[in-house]
Amino acid sequence: MRDADVLLWLSWTPGVGGRTVQRLQECFTDWREVWEADHGALRAAGVRPQIVKELCRSRTDFDPAEVRSRLQGEGIRYFSMADREYPASLRHLFDPPAGLFGRGEWPATGERALAVVGPRTPTVYGRTVAKKWVGELAERGLTIVSGLARGIDTVAHEAAVTAGGQTVAVLGSGLLRLYPPENARLAERIASGHGLVVSEYHPLTPGKPGHFPVRNRLIAGLSQGVWVVEAGERSGSLITADLALEQGCDVYALPGPVTSPQSVGTNRLLQQGAKLAASPNDIWEDYAGAIPSVFPASSQGQILPVPPLSSAEERLLDAMGWEAVHLDLIAARTGFSPGPLYAELMKLQLRGVIAAVPGGRFARIDSTR
Repeated sequence: MRDADVLLWLSWTPGVGGRTVQRLQECFTDWREVWEADHGALRAAGVRPQIVKELCRSRTDFDPAEVRSRLQGEGIRYFSMADREYPASLRHLFDPPAGLFGRGEWPATGERALAVVGPRTPTVYGRTVAKKWVGELAERGLTIVSGLARGIDTVAHEAAVTAGGQTVAVLGSGLLRLYPPENARLAERIASGHGLVVSEYHPLTPGKPGHFPVRNRLIAGLSQGVWVVEAGERSGSLITADLALEQGCDVYALPGPVTSPQSVGTNRLLQQGAKLAASPNDIWEDYAGAIPSVFPASSQGQILPVPPLSSAEERLLDAMGWEAVHLDLIAARTGFSPGPLYAELMKLQLRGVIAAVPGGRFARIDSTR
């Protein structure tokens, strides 16, 4: 059984999410060993009893060739952790998905990505600004990442497509149970030359409330920055902003009237240090320079030249040495403040020079650097 097939089996089994995948990674030597593990070994790895039951049940009749044929018949591709087309930034999440089901194509290698998030019931102000700014940013070459939900997500995807740009829609449902259903035509437009519609869930998985906060980590992970257009006091958009900060991404917030409930969250983000987005240029200026792509190489296997390390990256690697080093120790050795430190670590992870390891530590994995 190939690694990619074992990962497809995990993605195909109900209930197997990123935390289960992370436990299996930590407790087994390779994915074939996971496939061969019995009930007791899976339980010893910390997998929940119900998930163990599902894994053992689904393994008895899982045929990777049949599953792949069914996916192909639906126009669905599968990007497993073992594949080149699995984004490097997702490999280093605390709870990475075993793989992603997708329709369409990843944006071109080297593309820069901005996540755009906001409420399902935006104000006229939020909707108007999002439509105009996203259109301008997409025309300049930014890929727009969002969740295809009602409201700001829909505005963002539509504006990117209308501008002739690229966009990635991350679902909280399966590709064959797309939610919300009224966005099916928009999803088709995206997949037909404007980017990718993607989900970590089995294609027949319905949209459930618990799925949407979970998928937010993928929206943040596929972007170099997150723009929060509007957010109520307990908005899910604030979850995405928090995840972005944890991953070393920039967070931008649109200021709004203090009397508007939909601006409570964004105004608070500004108080906490988010970047003020008073015009699209405030976002574009950060993207105009050379920043690493979050998207994988194309299936054509194009090899791009590897740029030299910056002085900050060299300094960070010197401080790490060749041991697995805790984040706090790296900060102490380099003197970097949290924001710049997270940003440099993310750049090195995206370039495949270092990797996150359990216990909040990082280790070098590329001896040529």
